Amino acid sequence: MRQEHVTLKNIEVERLFELIKQHLTNELKLDIIHEETAASTATTASGYWNLKAHKGSKGSIVVGNIRDVEIMISGTKGNYDLVLRTGAWGKDIVVPTVIWGAVTAGVAVVPVALAEIYRAHAFEKHFWDFIREKTAEIGEGGKAEMSSPVTVTP
Repeated sequence: MRQEHVTLKNIEVERLFELIKQHLTNELKLDIIHEETAASTATTASGYWNLKAHKGSKGSIVVGNIRDVEIMISGTKGNYDLVLRTGAWGKDIVVPTVIWGAVTAGVAVVPVALAEIYRAHAFEKHFWDFIREKTAEIGEGGKAEMSSPVTVTP
């Protein structure tokens, strides 16, 4: 599983979370499989939003084409951390590569692996571009800030 992290400042986090959900379901056609929120209240200064989504059928699991995404946002008013975790893009490149390598007598090994790596990178880049665009739109008082994505290693 690959994990990237950014820090967000001066943003309407509830609105961003809703925009992320819409983006994943409407534009990327992912299915939401888990959602949990604990927004900050008068008694708690911090909030937490978690969303898990995936794309793929039972057959996709066998060949490694399922796509898993988890988005976690946590923090206090004005200062939040957003974590993007992607599953199959990073870890299941071997399965489709081996299958296509066996089917094509090794001819497709490198192209399939490169295609899977490109898809993973393209998804993450597109996601961060989307977040950057939306934070600029919904930032509090036009002062929204987003750090550069940092890969977190376990």
